[in-house]
Amino acid sequence: MATPEELAQLVQQEHTGEISALEEAAIAALLAGTGVQFERLIRRTLTAWTVAFGSPDALAASGAALNRLMASVRSAVRRIVGDLGKRAVAALTEVLPSIAQAAARQGAQFVVAASGRPFRQPPARVPSSVPTSAAAMADAVDEQVSRSLAALKTRTVRRWSDVLTGIGIARSATSAVERHVATAVTEVVNDTLQMTVRMVGGMRLWIAEADACVTCSAYSGLLADAGASFPGGLSWDPSRRNDGADRIDLPPVHPRCRCRVLPWLPRWSAGEVPLPLHLQRQARSNIARGHARPSESRAARVRAAAELLRSGVDLPPDVRAAAQRAVRSRRFAAA
Repeated sequence: MATPEELAQLVQQEHTGEISALEEAAIAALLAGTGVQFERLIRRTLTAWTVAFGSPDALAASGAALNRLMASVRSAVRRIVGDLGKRAVAALTEVLPSIAQAAARQGAQFVVAASGRPFRQPPARVPSSVPTSAAAMADAVDEQVSRSLAALKTRTVRRWSDVLTGIGIARSATSAVERHVATAVTEVVNDTLQMTVRMVGGMRLWIAEADACVTCSAYSGLLADAGASFPGGLSWDPSRRNDGADRIDLPPVHPRCRCRVLPWLPRWSAGEVPLPLHLQRQARSNIARGHARPSESRAARVRAAAELLRSGVDLPPDVRAAAQRAVRSRRFAAA
């Protein structure tokens, strides 16, 4: 029977890392060269604009030169991302069975490690809802490309900055694809893991990443009865909390969320601190010390640390002191 520290390491590092690698490889293959192509398009278009109109700041005169330039830019955008939605659906269709297979194996590995007993791996399957969400992703990407092409029509462009804006709209379609793929991956992982939950019975345990955001940190270590959902709207940052939010059945709770829900039985506790409590303490320590995701602001983390202190939860002296220093100084000590 593994210790709570070993179980957390297994899920948060090994299992999450394996799924992340599969996801990132699929995205990298899908978007290979796209960023470089957009950079070349921007440089080429800037040069053409300067030659045609005198400088990047010059207003464009209506006429053949502008028509030719914008037709060329729209053609390049279609070539780079015109079929991105269709290719993204194909990439998802290819990678998700591998994701489901890995998640089924990981769920069984967790049960074996937590219980110290053999456990039969459940079958892996991709949820029936995936084609619908994949089609929605393709529609969203196509809409983004259409917006870009509309912004790059001759009648809407007068400055180089207008061209850059139109290209930027097209480029943001790649970020939309990344978000959709990451969301689909987390949904498939958790849908697959629920087969393990049903086989084991007991309770459902929410496990966030070791360096989770202020929202996911509020969920890490929470338990729900089998068939029950988790409270919605939780966050250690009061500005993100929503007490009236609907309850949540499974992650993800936000784009690129890598939380997962696994089975838990009280008899699996090895040592004085069970895994759910270990995860809660880990999350609180991270909040107190300001361990932030790249997408999070320092202000959000300071607000979370202040809320942690106000909550009255039991904190080790060093963790409480770290949070108090951060709240007083409005910043966290360097790691």
